Amino acid sequence: MDTATGTGDTRDLRNAHNGNLTDFLDDVEDLTRAIKNVETPEIARVRAKVRIALAAAKSALSDSAAQVRVQAKQMSQRTDGYVRDNPWQVVGVAAVVGLVLGMLMTRRSD
Repeated sequence: MDTATGTGDTRDLRNAHNGNLTDFLDDVEDLTRAIKNVETPEIARVRAKVRIALAAAKSALSDSAAQVRVQAKQMSQRTDGYVRDNPWQVVGVAAVVGLVLGMLMTRRSD
């Protein structure tokens, strides 16, 4: 886990989810390729719908990933600005959080 940001577990979960979705989309593409030689009007219509749905899903996946990156960058910039503008408040909050966590950990080990 990335201890500086606390996002390691979230990133791992998101990567696993995106990996599963990408695997699913790849499987659907493989299926459409496998039935490309079947030439009935109904299969052709379904195949066309699947291609459109796949293109839309891939586009949505890449758009959402880009949006998450933009939002993460904005949040990082805001956090950095706040820390730079209020360094003593951040140090104080970090000290209090560290003290509370230390007390809680001490109680658990007793």
